[in-house]
Amino acid sequence: MLKNENAIALIRAIDVAYSDPEVRAIPELQQALAKAAQDLDCVADHHQVASRLNQLLTTWGARHSQGPAVLDQLYMITLKDGVDVPCQVPYRA
Repeated sequence: MLKNENAIALIRAIDVAYSDPEVRAIPELQQALAKAAQDLDCVADHHQVASRLNQLLTTWGARHSQGPAVLDQLYMITLKDGVDVPCQVPYRA
């Protein structure tokens, strides 16, 4: 069970993004978010999950000129918790 406030914020942001209709239309993102949520249940260090998710969002954003706006908030939360994560918001206009 998650007790850390940052871990709780991360799982909430993942849940919001996962439920977003634009994200639901992209199986690759749905699978990645589902895996991140599962990893949060299994991995004691939520910073690792945040870092991996940040890397995934950065890589995905580099391959796509546009993405679901809901990913911006999730991305920002991964920045707060990720270890050695550079700041670059991929979907802001």
